[in-house]
Amino acid sequence: MRRDTRFGWKSLLAGIAALAAIAGIAPASALDLAGKRVTLIIPYQEGSGSTIHGRLYALALERALPGKPTIIVRNIDGGGSVRGINQFYKDARPDGMMIAAIGTGTFFQYILKDSAVAYPLPEFRPFVTSPFGLLAYARTDLGLGKDYVENVRKLIAKPPVYGGSGATSSDLPALLSFDLLGIRQKNVFGLSNAESRAGFERGEFSLKYDNAASWAEEVKPLVDEGTATPLFTFGLEVDGKIVRDPTLPDVPTFLELYEKVNGKPLSGIEYAVWKALFNVRVMGSKMLVLPPGTPQDIEDVYTKAAAEALRSDILTGPQAKLVLGEYPQSVGAASEAVFKAGLGMTPEQQKWLRDWLKQRFDIAVAD
Repeated sequence: MRRDTRFGWKSLLAGIAALAAIAGIAPASALDLAGKRVTLIIPYQEGSGSTIHGRLYALALERALPGKPTIIVRNIDGGGSVRGINQFYKDARPDGMMIAAIGTGTFFQYILKDSAVAYPLPEFRPFVTSPFGLLAYARTDLGLGKDYVENVRKLIAKPPVYGGSGATSSDLPALLSFDLLGIRQKNVFGLSNAESRAGFERGEFSLKYDNAASWAEEVKPLVDEGTATPLFTFGLEVDGKIVRDPTLPDVPTFLELYEKVNGKPLSGIEYAVWKALFNVRVMGSKMLVLPPGTPQDIEDVYTKAAAEALRSDILTGPQAKLVLGEYPQSVGAASEAVFKAGLGMTPEQQKWLRDWLKQRFDIAVAD
């Protein structure tokens, strides 16, 4: 009979650790970054939301990682994050010396099978995730008032003009939501978020969405002056239930508004596709990941450092609140769960989404 020695080895290792502690000698870390430089790839341009988010976390992680390394931020823009993440996949070794920020575009281009995608997204190793709420709003001069249902009916009767990036970009969940409500807006694509917001302020566009993190500084002033009227938020998932966004608790969620407009809740494959996009765009909006093949002990080091960073003054101070909002951050297994949910769209749901893109925007996405 084979003797099980696992318990003996665990006891021996525990004993060694105890002896080292008594002797004042700390066990070797799985990753020693003293005097080293870690590269953080951000696949968007300087000044982007992902860059601001990534630099904030980099400052906190520099203190929390063993050896207190310097984290060098490298922006590689292009293709809705594809160019930068392709480069990350090509260059990163599983040694903890290179990490990357991934976002909505990283997921959508993978899910929609963009031919430029070379990275195996499911093999990445997320260690921290930041959710961000979404807010849809329209120009008040369309005749909008305080009745959310009546506002939707007015937008159905007189389609507004939407300015945004594109149907396969991070705009996708908002565009699907408008469509499910019955709004058939006219679209002007190829714009950055700043360009579309400026066009909205000038009256060139009358329908828009934004990250709820932009509410206080960018959107609320438009509402206060009477230029914009909130339509709905996407809400936030808490304990398996989508609740109102903590940034705008007085504004109904899309699901609330849909039920009021249609007299029944969203269901079937339409709900499944919307929820899959919600998982990516809201709950998994921004993530920091390690490359495929990273050993568990190195991933554990980053998870522990991320948890410590979240308790630091860098990520708990007022400036951090402007970036992270009131949204709960996830690390380790919780981050992994959000990551997997973002990849949870079935082949049937993917086909429905491809067919919808073709019908609504005449965009053909490869099977």
